[in-house]
Amino acid sequence: PRPARAAATSVVDMMAMLGGSKTVNSSEDFRGGQALAVMGGCEIDLRKATLGEDAVLDIFAFWGGVVVQVPEEWDVDNRVNAVLGGIEDKTHGVLGNNPRLVLTGTVIMGGAEVKH
Repeated sequence: PRPARAAATSVVDMMAMLGGSKTVNSSEDFRGGQALAVMGGCEIDLRKATLGEDAVLDIFAFWGGVVVQVPEEWDVDNRVNAVLGGIEDKTHGVLGNNPRLVLTGTVIMGGAEVKH
């Protein structure tokens, strides 16, 4: 396994199938992206990134999991659907005037977690 390197791209596009994938994003204009985990796991660390406007991150997990770490000053709007699985939002949970990350997608017999 290779350690995750910080990427400065404005989008995240990752996939893990029967394995794992990890990324650290340090973009100054993060816009979102997508993560797909099938019997594997994706870890996305956005704690070094900044949002210009609202960003949308679409996740899909089937017998796998996705973990998203966000800075404490971000608001998270969780719109993920779970079927025989779960999504756990460990952020503050209060939407205000802070930059906002919108999570969309589906988790099937797997899990997703968003935390600070």
